Amino acid sequence: MKKQNQTLTKSEMQVMNVLWELGRSACVNDVLAHYPDPKPAYTTIATFLRILTQKGFVESKKGQGKQLIYTPLITKEKYYRQ
Repeated sequence: MKKQNQTLTKSEMQVMNVLWELGRSACVNDVLAHYPDPKPAYTTIATFLRILTQKGFVESKKGQGKQLIYTPLITKEKYYRQ
């Protein structure tokens, strides 16, 4: 896991805000369902979640079938403090 000393882009922050608001682990469809309109494509959200995983802000675990479940590794408060 990489250190979380990087800053998030505006789009990455939007995805993180949805995860933080959900307050639980979520799949791409969960994030997309809580995303404000106009909703981006499924693949766009999946790409941002992959990037967030690579940056160390989110971890992914295998769910049912090929589905991945994403969990934030940092709280909103901790992110803003750093």
